Amino acid sequence: MVDSAAAVPGCGRVQTGAGVVESTIWSQAVRSPPMGLGRYREILRFPGVAPLMLAAFVGRLPYGMNILAAILLLRAAGFDYAEVGIVTAASGLSVGAAAPVLGRVIDRVGQTRVLLFAAVFTAVTGTVFVVAVLEGASVTLVTALAFAAGLCVPPVSPSLRALLPSLVGRERLDTAFALDALLLELVFISGPLAAAGIATAISPEVAFLTGVGLQTAGGLGVAASPYSRRWRPEPHEPGTRRAGALGTPGIRVLVLALALTAVALGVLEIGIAAFAEEHATRDDAGWLFALWSVGSLAGGLWYGAREWRLRPHLRFFVVTGVLTAGLAPLPLAGSMPVFAVLVVVAGVGLAPSTAAAYSMIGDLAPASAVTESYSWQIVGYVAGSALGAWLAGVLVEAAGVAAALACAPLAAGIGLLVAVVGRRSLVV
Repeated sequence: MVDSAAAVPGCGRVQTGAGVVESTIWSQAVRSPPMGLGRYREILRFPGVAPLMLAAFVGRLPYGMNILAAILLLRAAGFDYAEVGIVTAASGLSVGAAAPVLGRVIDRVGQTRVLLFAAVFTAVTGTVFVVAVLEGASVTLVTALAFAAGLCVPPVSPSLRALLPSLVGRERLDTAFALDALLLELVFISGPLAAAGIATAISPEVAFLTGVGLQTAGGLGVAASPYSRRWRPEPHEPGTRRAGALGTPGIRVLVLALALTAVALGVLEIGIAAFAEEHATRDDAGWLFALWSVGSLAGGLWYGAREWRLRPHLRFFVVTGVLTAGLAPLPLAGSMPVFAVLVVVAGVGLAPSTAAAYSMIGDLAPASAVTESYSWQIVGYVAGSALGAWLAGVLVEAAGVAAALACAPLAAGIGLLVAVVGRRSLVV
């Protein structure tokens, strides 16, 4: 007989041994959390959190590597930026298409089998994609292979976020989500630098395949965690099985707002690389991507180190406004030094906006569809980013880099407006 160590509504259960009246996790959680950066150290002391965060970091490091590695690989193979935008958009859209499906399956059968299956197929499809590019395949075939590769990205992020409430408790969840967002920023700092370094020292294809290997290893690492293997979904509530997470109005509004905001991120993915190639060299995109994430890291540290009195939806409005304002000056940059400063400013609101969205989803998600809810957040991000990458690729070729970058603050502002208009559905 097993007891639920943490029956947090909407968060699934991590099962432990029999006869446990109160778990160590919850005996720690009843104490008041520390202030400042000590909040992050405390999160990592909870059983199982540090190994899971490490595995998730490894599995998501390709998020920062593979975009730049793919751009460098495709450009070296002779693809123009419009074609690069199409290929990267296809990859992003397929990740978005697969994420809620994988999330819903996890909410039915648990995490282990899904993570193992996805990790294996990621290794296969990523390798085939590189071989096709090196063999001179057409843009149509390369786009199809990029789409196939995106379908099987291991769902590391929604799996981790579904586990965190039962591991750290509600009282520390904002800080845990902020830490997760900060680790993502480290991914986007170290990932591009690693991709650019490997591409320069060896080749772009080796850089991309390194990312594929890390993605596979991270998925297997999360699957190997005893907390992931023991996690069980909540029973389905009447009427939620068919509608799933999107049966909740607040989830629908938030996903749409995030998708529109993420158009700005896709624009920057192409815009930063194009700006570097225009004003310096193609490989200089790596440290510009890293500077973007340095700004986000600084904003995320500030966000998670404080105790917020604003409700999650109001926090989201504030930090998304900061993000929008930070993106506005980018089209005015006329040199690498100016752009380097402005891209740091552009990143300041990113991690806080992401962490606030995590908290909102945790509050809004149906108990039986928590993994799927976090997966729909990914859908919003990747669909918006894919659209932004395609749009930026077209504009770079047709009107120049500045015109593409001008779309970023406009998209983020529209996303914020959608959230504000739909604010009633975001309040729990």
